[in-house]
Amino acid sequence: MSNVLRRQLTADASHTIHLVLPPEMGDEVEIIVFPRLSSKDAAQQESLAMAQLIDETGFVKNVLNSVEEDCWNDL
Repeated sequence: MSNVLRRQLTADASHTIHLVLPPEMGDEVEIIVFPRLSSKDAAQQESLAMAQLIDETGFVKNVLNSVEEDCWNDL
């Protein structure tokens, strides 16, 4: 995916959104629509997503649970 376009749009009275594509995106695109969250909800969801990402990298399992790091439990 070389080009990504992200916009936060507000629908008009007929619940229609209008989007002008940059020429480099070509004529065919895939559209995914998500409801926009409030700032507070968006921050909470981003925090959760970051925590899940860190967990998925294996850092918690591979580093924090390693024998070398276990020495901190004795302090």
